[in-house]
Amino acid sequence: MKTQIITGFWTAKSFVERLNGTLAELETDGHEIIEVQYTDSFFCYSALILYK
Repeated sequence: MKTQIITGFWTAKSFVERLNGTLAELETDGHEIIEVQYTDSFFCYSALILYK
């Protein structure tokens, strides 16, 4: 299994676009998404993607 970490600052919209783009890219490359863990705090967003 592999991991990918996505981070974003200031706006949730740009973070969500980046997260969705990364997920689409992984699926296009034939990877299976196992889990996505999401956290947010004051103007900082992050997600951990677990895939194989």
